[in-house]
Amino acid sequence: MKFPWFKHYEQHVPHTIRYPETPIHHFLTDTVAKHPDDVAMTFNDQNTSYRELNEKVNKFALVLENSGVKKGDRIAFIMVNSPTYVIAFFAAMKLGAIVVNISVGIAGEELIHCLNNAEVTTVITLDLFAPNLYNVVKKTSVKKVILHSVFGLEKKLSLEEGMPHPQVFLELLNSIESAAEPAGEISPRDVAVLQYTSGSTGMPKAATLTHANIVASVLQSNIWMGVTGAGNAAVMCVIPFFHVFGMSACMLVSVLKGYRMILLPRIDLMDILSLTKMLETYKPISFPAVPSLWAAMMSLPPEAARANFSSIRVAISGGAPLPPSVHDKYEEITGRKIMEAYGLSEASSATHITPCPNGAPRGSIGLPLPDTDVKILDMETGRRECRVGEVGELVVKGPQIMQGYWNNPVLTAAVLRDGWFYTGDMARVDEEGYFYLVDRKDDLIISNGFNIYPGQIEDILKLHPKVKDAAVIGIPDRTKGQAVVAVIVLKEGLEGNKKEFLNYCKENMPDYRLPKTILIRDAIPRDPAGKLLRRILKQEFKNG
Repeated sequence: MKFPWFKHYEQHVPHTIRYPETPIHHFLTDTVAKHPDDVAMTFNDQNTSYRELNEKVNKFALVLENSGVKKGDRIAFIMVNSPTYVIAFFAAMKLGAIVVNISVGIAGEELIHCLNNAEVTTVITLDLFAPNLYNVVKKTSVKKVILHSVFGLEKKLSLEEGMPHPQVFLELLNSIESAAEPAGEISPRDVAVLQYTSGSTGMPKAATLTHANIVASVLQSNIWMGVTGAGNAAVMCVIPFFHVFGMSACMLVSVLKGYRMILLPRIDLMDILSLTKMLETYKPISFPAVPSLWAAMMSLPPEAARANFSSIRVAISGGAPLPPSVHDKYEEITGRKIMEAYGLSEASSATHITPCPNGAPRGSIGLPLPDTDVKILDMETGRRECRVGEVGELVVKGPQIMQGYWNNPVLTAAVLRDGWFYTGDMARVDEEGYFYLVDRKDDLIISNGFNIYPGQIEDILKLHPKVKDAAVIGIPDRTKGQAVVAVIVLKEGLEGNKKEFLNYCKENMPDYRLPKTILIRDAIPRDPAGKLLRRILKQEFKNG
């Protein structure tokens, strides 16, 4: 079938791709065979070659196997970007175990839900996050905990009876002198990753991604960018690997291409100077980032920005719409364009990217990737295909689309219909085949590139013994795009203050979801049927 967007594909992009019937870890073994001595990753100025990486992967796979991990077992990763993540990820892939990606900020009831929903038996995490885990571990299925020890916090944990004793990652790795390639057979149809993603209501849900889904997504993005002959070029790995964007665009594309991953565990907007120093030192070919980071980078003096970005051939933004002013500033400074990507956890990463290197009309999320079919369907029935320019729900089909939500057949049936994934995003398409996001369903808040659904925060606030009712909205924020504001109503006869409820939120939800402020009111606007009227709250804030 010939789609209107095909005419805007760059010359190097085919309409369809032949996908190899291989599991994810072949990206690594193939690169080791070709370029064993090239640098695989750099962390704190320490280099690891692809040969060394593969040796460590095989050793850790043996550690896991000796501990009882087998094909199909779920291993939760609660980690920042580090060599530990990369080693453990490929070790799990070689064993046929399933990586359960969980944001490092998730805590309390949400963490309990994720671990039990996936029936996780092993957790690999940073010692910094161990207290959050051990606060709830007795309420979960977890039997083993492996810590990447940075601060030695494993020695300070207060362990109760029945809690798993933490083991230190490096000690386990160093206990193995050598290890062969794991012998198990892994099918492309096997599940590789459970990617937890926020829902409009209730707890996070896990997109079930197979080796084939993820391999297809990585190859689609790689072919789209069209970079060849770059050798052992560097990639700035700023986006967390526990997000599909970071896992795919940073880690997996790098290993596929034999690039050098520059691992950054965390980048605050106030830490731009250290990031610019790394850009100057390593001269990366690729820099995937969220819009808030791109905006911060554009605040640098033009000459400094021009020098820092001179090596970048693939500048890509994802997670939220990129402000046109940032696009314009980058193009003015470098003479090149930032590519915008639209994707979802349920799609293993991207479904649309603006053409590389020539870009797309401002405001567009670009074109569907090869082998990705897209429709805009009416919001009322979800069956009628919308006219050009008409706003409807974006639905997609392709080899990168998930198999469903883990242990959630009801929600799976609601979003996967006849092979089409209903994204819940409102969009339109123009006559040329360029797509544009218009709005999000369910009052989605996008802050610093994170998708935040108000219902999740409201549910947690309502669990507080003093709270009778709660509502959450997003308000414009110059730095984050949007900030979270919560409005609560206290139960009759009870008192409380903003600080008390903010501390409660910090204990029960990830940092990116924390309200900027909490307001205490006598009532929250609802219609006669009891439906929350967030639009009234938004209008009140708009009017000051």
